[in-house]
Amino acid sequence: MNKYFEIVGLKRGCPFILPNDRRFDLTTGIPSTALEVYKSGFRYLGLKPGAEELFKKEKVADLIKLISQARRVQDVEILALAKPDSPQVKEATEKRKTILTNK
Repeated sequence: MNKYFEIVGLKRGCPFILPNDRRFDLTTGIPSTALEVYKSGFRYLGLKPGAEELFKKEKVADLIKLISQARRVQDVEILALAKPDSPQVKEATEKRKTILTNK
């Protein structure tokens, strides 16, 4: 998963207990459950270029949800690449980018 995700907002990795009482440990790199955890809105994971491959099979509504919870413009742009022809995704992308750049 190191190919698709990066740790953001932390100087070094550390373990977390997720709301479902599962452990998510970033001390040794990016765990194999990173996609599931990213989709849940975990704030310390960011996407790397090429990660759009992971989201190509997502429904448009689910992709829009991920775009709306993204915390970085880079993540929004990568998510938008999963369904570049969808007008709903384009609209959600522009809205979220505007919000993030005006913070």
